[in-house]
Amino acid sequence: MVTGEPSRVGPPWNHRTTINIPGTKTDIAFGGYLKLDATYDFDYDLSAPYDAGTDPFALLNPSNETDGRTHFTAYESRLNFRTHTRTDYGKLTTFLEGHFMPDGDFGLRHAYGELNGFLAGQTWSNFMSFVGGTRTLALGDPKGYSFDRNPQVRYTAQLGAGALSFALEDSETVIARQANGLASAESQLPDLTVRYEYKRNFALSGLVRELSSNGNVNSVDDNATGYGVQAQASLPLGAATHLKGSVTYGSGIGNYMGNPGNTGHRNAPDVYVENGELEAIDSLGFGVSLNHNWSTDWFSSIGYSRLAQDLPDDGAYDNNFDTVDYVFANTLWDVTSRVMLGLEYQYADVENVGGDSMDASRLMASALFHF
Repeated sequence: MVTGEPSRVGPPWNHRTTINIPGTKTDIAFGGYLKLDATYDFDYDLSAPYDAGTDPFALLNPSNETDGRTHFTAYESRLNFRTHTRTDYGKLTTFLEGHFMPDGDFGLRHAYGELNGFLAGQTWSNFMSFVGGTRTLALGDPKGYSFDRNPQVRYTAQLGAGALSFALEDSETVIARQANGLASAESQLPDLTVRYEYKRNFALSGLVRELSSNGNVNSVDDNATGYGVQAQASLPLGAATHLKGSVTYGSGIGNYMGNPGNTGHRNAPDVYVENGELEAIDSLGFGVSLNHNWSTDWFSSIGYSRLAQDLPDDGAYDNNFDTVDYVFANTLWDVTSRVMLGLEYQYADVENVGGDSMDASRLMASALFHF
């Protein structure tokens, strides 16, 4: 039984021995992993404001500058539980998973049930895909890739070797922090997403959403339309090498760009306020990586990504990011199907709307143990 989702850290899929509940048609399996990350930051503390993960947005805060900082954390460790039940309508699957990111408290990642293509619960947004991603030690895709988990209802239809999915997802309108005293976000309608994915070769997805504010709480009472499109592909270059890529463009989709929980810190907002109205922010993200399996046990990848947003340059948003460039290179050793050791170099360059540019490097070593 598969107990995890496609992984950017460990082996692509994690299988476990199932246990049948006596007298029932339900099989259960437990899974998860323990992961230690050891990081050294050369210029900025890229874990800030938390103690886990790699956050290029930390460069926007001068208080995160450092002469060199070493940090160890096991917060990414996670636990999951899956069931498969045979029913008259097909196989019923449930999946529950949590981890300790970002601050050590146990938090929900996935919680959903699925039957005959119908899914309800919290899991990866239907707008995103794993086709164009790669294995990295830093949790999550680099900035520039769509990356989000949402409560949702989804239906997936198999079309030959491909799959077409439609979903209604929880909507979060993220307003630029500079308008915090003027507008309060609200969501009147769910987001609509659609995705077609063919094997592990390519994926196309789209998103339409309404972005709104609550005039009963603050002075701005308005709404705007957001939309996004994304394409991902994996191109084989021989038996052991793949070129993978992703490109995303849209307006009002900041909350979907590499940022679960973005509502709190608002680094990639969906809208800003101008003349008492909400204006959707145009965003462009893309990433490319070269992936090579040296053997069945050794893997390396190198990649580059960029996330850009279009905010007014009238001085009000000077401290928000304009572009984020991210580069990584790693080597991973799958000691066994349950143990991985890896080393990764990460480089981030952030330019804000005001024109200031900051860059930083990080070295990360990880040890991961599946159970």
